Amino acid sequence: MQKIALGNTCENISCMGLGTMYFGSKVDEQNSFKMLDFYFGQGGTFLDSANKYACWLPGFQGGESEKLIGKWMKEKRIRKDVFITSKVGFPYRDVPRSLKKEIIISECEKSLKRFGTETIDLYFAHAFDAMTPLEETMEAFYLLKKSGKIRFAGASNFYGWQLCEANAIAQQQGWEGFCCIQQRHTYFEPTLRADFGTQLLLTPEIQDFCQTKNIHMMAYSPLLGGAYVRNDHPVPVQYQSKLNEFRSIKLREVAGELQVSPNAVVLAWMMQGSPQIIPMVAGSTVAQLEENLESLSFTLKAEQLERLNQDIVQPNKYS
Repeated sequence: MQKIALGNTCENISCMGLGTMYFGSKVDEQNSFKMLDFYFGQGGTFLDSANKYACWLPGFQGGESEKLIGKWMKEKRIRKDVFITSKVGFPYRDVPRSLKKEIIISECEKSLKRFGTETIDLYFAHAFDAMTPLEETMEAFYLLKKSGKIRFAGASNFYGWQLCEANAIAQQQGWEGFCCIQQRHTYFEPTLRADFGTQLLLTPEIQDFCQTKNIHMMAYSPLLGGAYVRNDHPVPVQYQSKLNEFRSIKLREVAGELQVSPNAVVLAWMMQGSPQIIPMVAGSTVAQLEENLESLSFTLKAEQLERLNQDIVQPNKYS
């Protein structure tokens, strides 16, 4: 698997990350280990987790994903060979939604313990906190990095102006800011003013800002839960439009030409396009993961990328 530069850092990471949201909970230990083994065996090293995964499932409290990854790394003795992330900011159990300094630092300590490691490679602010001064938030990430408990900091579910302001404040203090952002993003375009609750989109404005500032972009939910390939998973209402009906036709045309899954084309479009975006892929079986990694086996031609990006004439785009 190709390695690419992480923003303006000197670190190289896998071009496709493995999302581990349900590892150790809905996906049991045996299948989680199989998926980790397969991903690692294909050269993948980027494991994406969070402190609250998966507290919303009955019988689980949060932290299950981190514990599972920690156990796997210990059994395989490969901590130094993988790049692990966690996140802080959303509420779970008795922890409020917050990016206060004491919350960020205490949650980092908990995550380190669950992982069984001394350092988290990339630590995300999982959601913007309007109730806490950005100076306090960015200082917390600076202190964690200074102490060696994290190597890099990233943002997730931030608006463009929030990311810009956070990094400007860090720069004023001589601190390293956020080197990357992880947002909701996929091949289909959301309808105008689509509402995703606490999940924020990777908008064209954010993409332009990140390209200018060399901040790497990552995408969660890139495959819409199977909507591109499964009839029992309809396209979410936020993506139902004439434009996406048109894009669906182009997607299936290219998939047919390459004799691969539409999912593989979506992921390849993301990794091979400009700007290059790291997709977070997930699943519950090795077969699903194997299908996703098929996207690494081919190169989209310039004409195919152009066709996938083709627009339709207004005013029908958002109808």
